[in-house]
Amino acid sequence: MSDADDLIKQAEQRGGVLLLEGGPGTGKTFLLDDVKRRAAASGLVCLHATGYRDERDVPFSILEQFVHVSGVADGIRSALRQLVGNRALAALSGTVPSHDVQGLVSALVTAAAHTGIIVLVDDAHHVDPASQSCLLHLARRAQSHRITLVMAYPRTSRDGIRDHLEFLGLSGTRSVEVANLREAEVRQLLEQGAGVGAAAGAVHRISGGNPALATALVRDLHLDPAAASRPPVPVGAAFRTAYVAGLVRHPALAETVRALAVLGDDATPPRAARLLERPPGEIEQHLAELDRSGLLEDGGFRHPAVPDAVLGMLDADLPDLHRRAAALLFTEGAPAPSVARHLVAADDLPDACQVRVLRLAWQQLLMAGETDRALACLRLADRAELGPGQRGRVIAAMIGTQCYVNPLAAEPEVNRLLSAARAGEVDCGALRLLVLWFLWFGGREHAREVMARLVESCEPSHTHDELRGFQALIGCLWPDLLGDPAVHAYFCDAADTDAPGRHAPTTMPGSCAEPVPGGRRLLLPPATALTGTDGHDAAERPSVPAVINPRWFRELDLAAVLELTRNGEMTLADRLCEEQWSRLTPDELPVRRALLGGLRAHIRWNLGDLRTAVQSAASALELLPDRSWGVAVGMPLSVLVAAHTVMGDSNQAVRYLERPVPDEMWDSSFGPLYRIARGSYLLESGRPRAALTDFTACAPSDESRGNPLGPLGWRARAAEAYLALGKPERARRLVVAEIAQGDRPTDARGRALAVLAALDEPGRRRAHLEEAERTLRATGSRLSLARVLGDLGDVDLAEGLTRTARARWSEAQRLAAECGAPDRVRPLAAPLDGPPVPAGPSPAEAGRREGAVLLPTGVATDGLTEAERQVASLAAAGRSNRQIGSQLYITVSTVEQHLTRVYRKLAVRRRSELTGVLGLPS
Repeated sequence: MSDADDLIKQAEQRGGVLLLEGGPGTGKTFLLDDVKRRAAASGLVCLHATGYRDERDVPFSILEQFVHVSGVADGIRSALRQLVGNRALAALSGTVPSHDVQGLVSALVTAAAHTGIIVLVDDAHHVDPASQSCLLHLARRAQSHRITLVMAYPRTSRDGIRDHLEFLGLSGTRSVEVANLREAEVRQLLEQGAGVGAAAGAVHRISGGNPALATALVRDLHLDPAAASRPPVPVGAAFRTAYVAGLVRHPALAETVRALAVLGDDATPPRAARLLERPPGEIEQHLAELDRSGLLEDGGFRHPAVPDAVLGMLDADLPDLHRRAAALLFTEGAPAPSVARHLVAADDLPDACQVRVLRLAWQQLLMAGETDRALACLRLADRAELGPGQRGRVIAAMIGTQCYVNPLAAEPEVNRLLSAARAGEVDCGALRLLVLWFLWFGGREHAREVMARLVESCEPSHTHDELRGFQALIGCLWPDLLGDPAVHAYFCDAADTDAPGRHAPTTMPGSCAEPVPGGRRLLLPPATALTGTDGHDAAERPSVPAVINPRWFRELDLAAVLELTRNGEMTLADRLCEEQWSRLTPDELPVRRALLGGLRAHIRWNLGDLRTAVQSAASALELLPDRSWGVAVGMPLSVLVAAHTVMGDSNQAVRYLERPVPDEMWDSSFGPLYRIARGSYLLESGRPRAALTDFTACAPSDESRGNPLGPLGWRARAAEAYLALGKPERARRLVVAEIAQGDRPTDARGRALAVLAALDEPGRRRAHLEEAERTLRATGSRLSLARVLGDLGDVDLAEGLTRTARARWSEAQRLAAECGAPDRVRPLAAPLDGPPVPAGPSPAEAGRREGAVLLPTGVATDGLTEAERQVASLAAAGRSNRQIGSQLYITVSTVEQHLTRVYRKLAVRRRSELTGVLGLPS
């Protein structure tokens, strides 16, 4: 039998006094509401009222509520009005007319003779003295007249404790503590209200079995039943309202809960007591009551959404509480982010001491990846009364922090810092940051202006560590700036004044030093190159630059990878890049993840891992808006265009080519990457002349600097375009020049040797291809290696080395398949089990002969383009589409497109008709 049923039975049979005890929002109120409903259903008279703190001084405030209860007999209502009508007398004399009280009791006894009467008073600790006197008079007679009086009290209330004891001292009075719901009861509620009984465990945990909270959460889940399967189960408006409503009627408990919500992760019972200036024992008692009520669990919140709901109750009190919490935590020596959180919430103008706390909190939050909170600290610090130098450092820190997330968002602060720089109010770190930001977005004039100030005002001997990474980034964003005599001298001075015992930096773009003999030093530019400040005021700056962001020393910096890519050491660069990539966490700062992802894609593309390159580049591109990429957008786009072209997905390559790029990109190191990728697409599409324009535009103005992203190999690619145009001599000059660049293994050298093999006499072809094979194996360029192995297979087959041809061709097929471009290896010139095929003319010679002899002048082919003429002549000579593609360095799809246009223009239906139309011997 439920408690409500028990009360109804007691009212019908014998009456008596029952004292209910429970916490805020617990079963006592829930039980009283249930009794009201059951009493109405059973035909019992039920008088009910609730005590309120602000009505304790109003005489008969409880009895007045009885007057307005529906279904009350006229005699009872009349007696109640008689009592309430004497309110003024009771207020003056402090006494209650006894005859009026006896009249009310008589009316109740008369009514109880016909049916049981239940009198319910919730929050009885707020009952006014006049009503209390009447209820005590009634309680002494209740058990004799089938009248049940139920008084509900909170467990920990100190209000009205004497009156509580007066009721408890009466004969026959029972005291009951209302228990919370069990999990089985919560499951029943869920099944009836939301049809999701499986979530009973989660709902019971979140509500603590508190009937009001559990019922409210059931209402939330009824609106969204699918939410029950999402861990953690979300709480809705009904739950938050019920939680707050349960506290409103218990101010002392509500104050404790608010203190816990404000303190957050720093909350402890002693700290909450100091914040509220209350005895620790009282706070411990409140926490115990809140735990029993289900509002807390072990002194903490049961659901992460609850603190925000609680703090919404504070309104104007909230800033003051945060202000006190900040002072308390600062006095206790709490971590700077904890103190800063309250300073930001209080939103007061910070003093000098608080500015130091805010800057320290910014550094620690930035290391933790919490950029929003870090920026909030800096914005508050920026409102303080600061000197010019301090202001510049704060602004620079804001720019550096935003550059981790979205560099474009830092533009307003950049304008402020530029004005401060022109006034001479910023330090060297801020100047370096401005240079990099302007170069990132192509603002070369501003970058040159700030760089001039940096050269004039900052001694390189004081910043040699920072300058290494700074130089590498400049070389990547705008290589021409390193050619400026003053800038060049600046970095040379830095190298010359390197401290004794230090390793000399490895050669960088535009650097003055030679590589360290016998080893390589990885470049690790500290965070000052990115955040724009060394974290100290000028007066307290140490002789050794301070590290304000150790996260960059826990990982190999991007500049270290750039150094290896510049030298064409893609395998080593890949190892370092993958090591950094493996350390990234899901909440890694987006710019860091985007840059590393783009660089990883570039390296994997060079190594022939097309699938990983495409995936990494596409993911990186989605992390930032295109405009926030600045000139660096050319890196992921070039990978996507080139990879999709090689993989035969020309439509996808076109979609990436159609994305706009900034004009300033062309003068950065990313511009040539993009031109190479676009030129490769044009060459595959049968437009070698346009491709040649892109390839030759990549020629650097200074060969000694190279490209930080690796050797471009523009000569070898341009030579391939010249071959497609039928100009082998020009192709030869370019590949010879490429090979003359040095004997260091690079993909560009391997490609050039492969083209030279196609240009030279058959007797020298093997030597060039075998050297190309050795070169490409050393560089790890698998896709280029696959094509060379295929060509070597043809040479082996021509010389009767069938077994060797089979092995090479199989390896070529395997490599191409691993790269994601199986069609890039052409079939052998003859079946492996057939007779040896005599070595014929090289593709260049064949193209030259076909261009001059097979297509004589006067033939009616004026409507064909040069590329269409070459494809048509080879098709007429009996070449397959794949052989034509391999010979002309275009895809099979492009061959098919050319042939379709040739058939239409020449009005033929099949290949066999081409010989006659073109005037070729049959």
